[in-house]
Amino acid sequence: MEEETMASRRRQFKSDARGFLDKNFSFYLLLFLPIYILSFAVGFGNLAFNNGNNFGGSDWLSLLNIVVALLMAGVSFVMIDLQRGVGDFSAPVSKSFTIFNRGAYFLGSLALILLVDIFTILWSLLLVVPGIIKSLAYSQAIYIYRDYLDQGKKIGFLEAITLSRKMMDGHKWEYFVMGLSFIGWGFACIIIIPIIWVYPYMRQTYANFYVKLAAEGAQTDDEKTEGPTVVNPTDDDSKNSNSAPTETFYPDSKSHEDNDSRDDQ
Repeated sequence: MEEETMASRRRQFKSDARGFLDKNFSFYLLLFLPIYILSFAVGFGNLAFNNGNNFGGSDWLSLLNIVVALLMAGVSFVMIDLQRGVGDFSAPVSKSFTIFNRGAYFLGSLALILLVDIFTILWSLLLVVPGIIKSLAYSQAIYIYRDYLDQGKKIGFLEAITLSRKMMDGHKWEYFVMGLSFIGWGFACIIIIPIIWVYPYMRQTYANFYVKLAAEGAQTDDEKTEGPTVVNPTDDDSKNSNSAPTETFYPDSKSHEDNDSRDDQ
């Protein structure tokens, strides 16, 4: 991808995120409030544990970290829906716990969080750089898994990870640079701007990134199936609507796995 195109896309992702946040700051504040509280508890616990005050040790801190990751996954689902135009800015506290609204969301996200962590650690044992690259490649697995569930399609955990790798092919550097673009905002939080504005801004930008890549993948799949003898009677004008994703990235994923799946094991 051309650097200029990457920069233009990145500016658009961030501009859309700022537009949401500037108009609905109170919504995002309450949406992220449980995450802020638990993250503060983790930070306080780490400080106390490192000072030798072991009142539960690292076990409960690890558990809290997993809960924070699960809540963040659910909040990301909410932000993806906002970007797609199928969500609204009501009931932020309730939406904070979206991950618990459906058992498949919770179990699937938990399994993928653990699997991605395991795979990333194994790659990091080789060198740090391969671990970073793989963490970028696996970053969209939870969102792909959730999109399949919402469309009533079956998908395995390793399959979701494989699809994330394929989705991120050619986009890992873009995603990495997008993360780097928030370093200045991070420093600004120390002096000027509170993190309660910057963190939702960053996460909504990442959600916008996924929505764009998923839409591009769906368009590519549609183009592959076009032809005079190929007709899908279920297709209708909803494909042109922003109300919901009509196809996720590589809907017939089994045919795309080939030998790639063994790279995730």
